[in-house]
Amino acid sequence: MSAKPKKAINLKQIYRQLPRYQKLLVLVLALYLSFVTLLGLLIPSIAEQQLPIQLSETLKRPVSLKDVSINPFNLHVSLTELHIFEEDNTKFTGFAALNFELSFWHSLINGAISIKDVTLTGPYLLAERLSQTEGAEFNFSDIITEMTNTTTSAPSEENPATLPHIMVERLAIVSGNLNFIDTLTDSQLSYPDINLDIKGFDTLTEISNQQNAANRFSIRLQGKNGGEIATQGQLQLSPLNITGSLQLKEIALPEFWSFISEEFQAHLDTGKFNFSTDFALSMSETSVEQPLILTTSQGQFALKDILFTHENRPLISLPLFAAENIALNLSQQQLQISRLYSEKLTLDGHVSAAGLDLVPLFMPNFISTKTKEPGDTQAAEVNTETSTPLPKLAVIDEPSVETASTWSAIIDKVELKEFDIKVTENLASDNTQWQVSPLNLTTGKIYSDLRSPVQYQLDLAINSAGQFNASGELNLKLQRIESKISLEDFSLPQLQAYLSPYLNIQLEQGRLDAHGVVKASSIDDLVFSGDAAINDLFVKDTIQNKALLKWQSMTLSQLSLNQSKHLLSIDAIDFVKPYSRLIIAEDKSTNIGGLVIAQASDEANQERLAKSKQDKLKILIGKLGFTQGSTFFADNSLTPNFAASIEQLEGQVSQLSSTSTSPAKVDIKGKIDKYAPVTLKGEINPLLEMPYLDLALKFANVELTSVNPYSGTYAGYYIDKGQLSLDLNYQLEENKLQGSNHMVVDQLTLGERSDSSLATSLPVTLAIALLQDRHGVIDLGLDVSGDLDSPEFSFGGIILTAFTNVITKAVTAPFSLLSGIFGDSDALDSIAFGSGLAKISDSEADKLETLTKALTERPKLTLSVEGAIDPIADSQELKMHMLTQKLAQIGKITPDVMPRKLSASQFPTQGPLSDALISLYESEVGSKADEIKAQIMAKNEQDETQLSDEELNIQWHIALYNLVLNHQEVDELMLGDLATERALAVKAHLVDINKLEPSRIFLLDSRIDTNQGAQEAILTLGAE
Repeated sequence: MSAKPKKAINLKQIYRQLPRYQKLLVLVLALYLSFVTLLGLLIPSIAEQQLPIQLSETLKRPVSLKDVSINPFNLHVSLTELHIFEEDNTKFTGFAALNFELSFWHSLINGAISIKDVTLTGPYLLAERLSQTEGAEFNFSDIITEMTNTTTSAPSEENPATLPHIMVERLAIVSGNLNFIDTLTDSQLSYPDINLDIKGFDTLTEISNQQNAANRFSIRLQGKNGGEIATQGQLQLSPLNITGSLQLKEIALPEFWSFISEEFQAHLDTGKFNFSTDFALSMSETSVEQPLILTTSQGQFALKDILFTHENRPLISLPLFAAENIALNLSQQQLQISRLYSEKLTLDGHVSAAGLDLVPLFMPNFISTKTKEPGDTQAAEVNTETSTPLPKLAVIDEPSVETASTWSAIIDKVELKEFDIKVTENLASDNTQWQVSPLNLTTGKIYSDLRSPVQYQLDLAINSAGQFNASGELNLKLQRIESKISLEDFSLPQLQAYLSPYLNIQLEQGRLDAHGVVKASSIDDLVFSGDAAINDLFVKDTIQNKALLKWQSMTLSQLSLNQSKHLLSIDAIDFVKPYSRLIIAEDKSTNIGGLVIAQASDEANQERLAKSKQDKLKILIGKLGFTQGSTFFADNSLTPNFAASIEQLEGQVSQLSSTSTSPAKVDIKGKIDKYAPVTLKGEINPLLEMPYLDLALKFANVELTSVNPYSGTYAGYYIDKGQLSLDLNYQLEENKLQGSNHMVVDQLTLGERSDSSLATSLPVTLAIALLQDRHGVIDLGLDVSGDLDSPEFSFGGIILTAFTNVITKAVTAPFSLLSGIFGDSDALDSIAFGSGLAKISDSEADKLETLTKALTERPKLTLSVEGAIDPIADSQELKMHMLTQKLAQIGKITPDVMPRKLSASQFPTQGPLSDALISLYESEVGSKADEIKAQIMAKNEQDETQLSDEELNIQWHIALYNLVLNHQEVDELMLGDLATERALAVKAHLVDINKLEPSRIFLLDSRIDTNQGAQEAILTLGAE
């Protein structure tokens, strides 16, 4: 027998001889050693070999496992370097190490699977979205499909199994790595640092007690390019209940945008996303319709440093957009945000007939492609919808049979600060730049069900040349707005680009202010009430490049516009220092006639014109007032040119209406060339379809020397002296014009004859002699009439025709004018004298002869004579006489050599008189005569008028003569002596020449309280 069998027999004998308890100990020891050998050596070896094989068969991918170890003494299990590969041997998923330790005795005591520590180190996953040609959507789609098929083929249990009781002291994932690659968009997401930590995990623990420290978890994902996703809280599995908080910090948005960037033309260059919230997620055990209960609170959302570009052109820049204190209740379908806040958004866009250019840049390609398909009705509908800025709201109050539950959202406040919006407008102009910056908007509470109006405040600056403010409420449910608005210092030249295609004007200056209340529910239901003003307006016409219209201010008080009623009502329009300019060019065109640029007539314009006639605006203006107004008129078609101005324009037009039959009252006054008053009074209503007027226009004492260009061109003579007064009365009713004109010309004196080819052939000097009375006055009455509907009607034409008829009658039938002059008491009640003279002329001697005959035939009549003067004409003549004497004395000229008639227009421009005039001017006025010439030259250069040396010399001597003449002084004593001398001259002629008895002639005192009615001797009859 060998040694080994003997040894085995000995062992058996020894075992049998052992006591019972020792036998049990030996048995337990043998089992333990077998367990250790099995668990520590055999199972790891089998697992290390079989696990990769089984996983490879299941996943259809190569699998490798470096090591499996089990500590049989503390039941610590460790798996290292498990890797699952793709078919091309690139890593798909795996981990560096998995370690966990079973708590055997703890499991027995608690009746649960108890694990002391589970740590997964270095797990990774490379997920990839494949190209469509490879047949699968993701590189793990086949795994999901296989698992789904396996699950479907397996028999399902009628009752779901309850959760096993598992307790894990600590569960951790350390340094995980997740990569996602999208081959379709060539995009990638990478989170190389993923960590998870769960402490005191128990599948059956309830966390209703906030002090319970079980099932606390913490998860953190760190992005490769920055950004962090983290969540922490407490977890309950049955029933599901998770409470905690979630944070997303500095998430780089371009990484995510790259997945959809091919669908958009706009490119997201920069941008970060932040989000944090507290949340509670649980399963409802009672509600089947809403099994999931989710609530969030104290949520914070922010987008930062957003920048969209296109072809290196910045489109939209948004430094910050934030939502604060977000609260969500999924079961109640409620969302509440305490504040939406955004600041310093910058937008740069172009608007044309195709719309805003930013819209297609942010429109997905599949939508834009669809809208461009020809003949596609749906595409047209999509295009219409996308181009509609404000879609119609659904009818909220209308009940439905089956009302689905809807979400309700409340935003307590919206704040937009310092927005900068730049738009290049190419729709109604040629690339006009508009910038709205800064734009600030604040709103009150906003409800998604639109239960109450939204209060708001808006302020913005327009091109840094105008400030707009608005505050009020917006009723989205009724689609109605009511707001207080204010527009201040809006620069009107910004609108030049919109006026240039239609008007030949240049808005050089002007500011618009408006304040009021706007109420509107649509563009056709707009009501505005308030005040407006345009200040410092200055408009030039681009044809002559000169001022056309300007004013210091135009104020519109209590302005009211009602679009639905087509009514515009203004209580008062007040102009301060208005100025207008009317110029007739050399070709007789006017700066007014060429203002409007002719537009091509098309169907759209015809439709707009028809609609404007149909919806004609009714206008009511309480008062149209003028203060310190002026107007300038120049006629450059004449030689020399004519210019005049109406200044100190004051007055008003009251109660203008386009609907009322009651006319407006007109009361306006002014002065022509500073001295001659002009008034306009009456009634007018130009806003009616058939205008009405009844106006009286009066000009008083207009110096006729100012119209020399007209008299020289059309009458054939220049005027040396004279004044014009006009009373014009016109009535227009039912397009029928009736008018009467009263013209008075005082002291008209003709000068040199002109060489005008347009001069009348009538004997002008004879007409003046026949029409001018003994006081030097021409008094004419002209009645005119016309039909405005006649194509041959001309307002100036009918007046010219009436005036020509009067002149023609005077020169063709002069005796009819003189008939009855003898024996007429009015013709003999005064004896006229020349200006500054007390000498009876031959014509007045004839009148005295007739008077002598009358007095001789009536011996009981007495005659009183009172001298009278014309303070203006006589003073002027006395001045001329004084001036003539001084000039003769200085020039050493004898009276017989002096010119017979010396006036400003006929003054010699060279010789002794010229030298004397220059010397007298410098001695009496006290300044150099050459300064006057320089002033004349400067004025002509300013008016762009070229003068010859002779014309300049003539104007210079005229100016010197008038200045020296005005420097002469005539006192009241000299005028009184002249009046007395005139009375004595009449009596002397009647007594000495006509041989009347001196006792019948009485001289009245003419020195004290001198009569200043005219340059004459006033005769009155009395009885003895």
